[in-house]
Amino acid sequence: MQTKLPIAALAFLAIILLGPVIASGGTERQTLIAELLQEVNLQRELSGKPPLRLDNRLTAAAQKHAKNMSEIFFFDHLSPDGRRVVERVAEEGYPWRVIAENIGAGLSSPKCMVKAWMNSQDHRDNLLSGEFNDVGIGYSKPLKNDRKLGHSHYWVLVFGARAK
Repeated sequence: MQTKLPIAALAFLAIILLGPVIASGGTERQTLIAELLQEVNLQRELSGKPPLRLDNRLTAAAQKHAKNMSEIFFFDHLSPDGRRVVERVAEEGYPWRVIAENIGAGLSSPKCMVKAWMNSQDHRDNLLSGEFNDVGIGYSKPLKNDRKLGHSHYWVLVFGARAK
């Protein structure tokens, strides 16, 4: 029980400190991002890894990609304009040494999304990697609720470690 308090406190501080970054999507997105960070850090704690810190530059890159996927109905690490995570992160000014990205779609709860990533070896490796200490989280759902056009929920995690 004692170990869950620091994770909850970290998630709460992330909401307070990064409110302006994630507030533009409203309270629902703030809550989902905080829950996803808590779920990610719980899995890291269970694996003996330190918690990730929410970074506003990585969050901006993740949020823009999630929003882009939900608005033009694609699901890929590569944006239609040809940009990959490294270009999106560089555009936000994050001085990275190592970077990775998990994307997910269709699942409505942070707990289910993290469970799906934990059941995929590459996504699990990113989530539990000791190389990363920062994370950005993006979440978006389309304005149109037409599942024929795309998914109903889009999630992006951008993992990073700063260059020294």
